Amino acid sequence: MDPITHFIVDHFVGSMAKIVMPIMFGAFFFGVIVRVLMYYYARAQNNFTLEFEKRVRANLELTGGDEMMRPQSFQVFVGDMLELTFFECFELKHKKEGRRADQASSLADRLFLIREGMKRSIADTKRMIRYLRKDATPYSRLMEITKSVFDSNPYFNRMVGMLPVSLMHELTNILPGLFIVGGIFGTFLNISKGLPELGNIDLTHPEEAKQIMDLFLISVSQSMVKSIVGIFLSVVMSLVNTFFAPDQIYYSAINRFAGILDTSWNETISNDPAPSVEPAAAVQEAA
Repeated sequence: MDPITHFIVDHFVGSMAKIVMPIMFGAFFFGVIVRVLMYYYARAQNNFTLEFEKRVRANLELTGGDEMMRPQSFQVFVGDMLELTFFECFELKHKKEGRRADQASSLADRLFLIREGMKRSIADTKRMIRYLRKDATPYSRLMEITKSVFDSNPYFNRMVGMLPVSLMHELTNILPGLFIVGGIFGTFLNISKGLPELGNIDLTHPEEAKQIMDLFLISVSQSMVKSIVGIFLSVVMSLVNTFFAPDQIYYSAINRFAGILDTSWNETISNDPAPSVEPAAAVQEAA
C-alpha cells in the first residue's frame, strides 16, 4: 500500500465510516423539516390570496351592476380589501381565538413571520399599483407586479429569516439521490476498512483464518445495512417531496392574485388616490 493510501485508511476511513449514518439521519430530519416549512409558507400565501379573492368578489357582487356603486379608485379599493383581509385573517382571529388549534396557528404565524410577510406583501402591492394608468396597463403588467410582490418579499424568501428558500428547495430536491450515494459510500468505507485484515490470514492456521474471514463477512453484512438505509431514506424523502410540494401551490397563489387584481382593475373606474365613491362594502355598512 502506498503511503498516501495508508494515511487515508488509517486516519479517515475508520472515522468517516462511523459518522456516515448519523449524517444521513441528520440530513433526513433536516430535509423533512425544511420541506414541510416551505410547504407551510406556500400554503399561508395561498390561503391569504384565497381570502382576498373571496372578499373582492363578494364586494363586487354587492354592486349588482349599478354604476353608482362601482368602486371608483383601483388602488384604494385593492388597498382596502387587502387591509380588510389581513385584519380578519390575523387581527380579528387573534382576538377571537379560543381553541388550542387557533392558538397554535397564531403562534406558528408569529414564529415563522407569516404576519410580517403578509404586511410586507400588502405594502408592496399598494406601493406598486399606485403608478398604473387606466389607459395603458395590460394584464402582463399586473402579473409582473404580482411576481415582484411574491418573489421580493424577504420574509418569505428566507425561512425564519435565515435559510434561503430557493437554496433549501434545490437541496431537498437532490437529497433522495444523496442518500443513495451516502449509503453506497458508507458501504465502501466499511469494506475498505475490513479488507486489510485479510492480509493477516495464515493458511497454516485454518481456525484463525476462518475467524478472520468470519469477521470480515460480518463487517461486510453490516456495511450493506448502510446502503439499505440510504435507499429507505431516499424513498421516504421522495414521498415527502411529493406530498409537500410547494411549487404548484405557490404558482396557483400568484395566478389567483394576478387574476383578482385584473378583475378589480376592470371593475373600477379610475386609479386616482382619492375616490369619490367608497367601495360597495363600505357603502352598505354605512347604510
